[in-house]
Amino acid sequence: MNVLQPHWQKTRVSLLGVLLLGILGFLTYQILVPQDSTKNKNTQTVTIPDTVPLPNWKLIKSQPLQSAEGQDEVESFPGKVYEYSNDQERLQAEIRYAKYSGSFNHFLIRDMGMPAATIYPNIYYKKGVGHYAVFEYENTSYLGSCINPKGESTVTLSQYNKNRYLRGWGLTRTFFWLMGEQDLVEYRCLWTIISMPNPSELDFSINIDPDKKELNEVEKQLEETWFNWYSWWKNNFPDY
Repeated sequence: MNVLQPHWQKTRVSLLGVLLLGILGFLTYQILVPQDSTKNKNTQTVTIPDTVPLPNWKLIKSQPLQSAEGQDEVESFPGKVYEYSNDQERLQAEIRYAKYSGSFNHFLIRDMGMPAATIYPNIYYKKGVGHYAVFEYENTSYLGSCINPKGESTVTLSQYNKNRYLRGWGLTRTFFWLMGEQDLVEYRCLWTIISMPNPSELDFSINIDPDKKELNEVEKQLEETWFNWYSWWKNNFPDY
């Protein structure tokens, strides 16, 4: 019996090592290669509200966003466009519920139909809110970002990935993932962009240091509105 015990201990350690490697491999696969079936199932029941209040702005109307030209309906995500007025100016705000995508350039090309290669967004940061991009296109000022259910808002893919790995998982999510109810890591994002007409002369130069670039009056108004817009969606993030 004393001879068999060391042999059994070695076998047990080997089996535990194989089991651990298998679990780690499966977890890694689930994180890096999320399943399309889960994506489609989770986005079918998402409800985007018809009304979103904004201080100092009156909602004129809201309507569902149409899929971008050439985009498969199966791959489309729910979203809405809201139009506001303050008697003198107009504001448009769009929101799109998405998963597995955190690139602002991808969002501009696929969902907005903009030539991202000719747009040079300036990225800003506010503690407690996160990152947001400001740019000009066809006499209009835009401010856009990804509102994450956990953590702060993000613009670039690296910011999105860092946020979801730091904030997008935990013991509770792991339990629901084992039950087949949730993804192991939080992949959801509310891609949002707000815009206002800007008839003034626009600056299309590349900004090397965005922290030193001052916003014009329209962009400042967009930024102020964005903080209120972000706060409302953060507290009313659509669930599935």
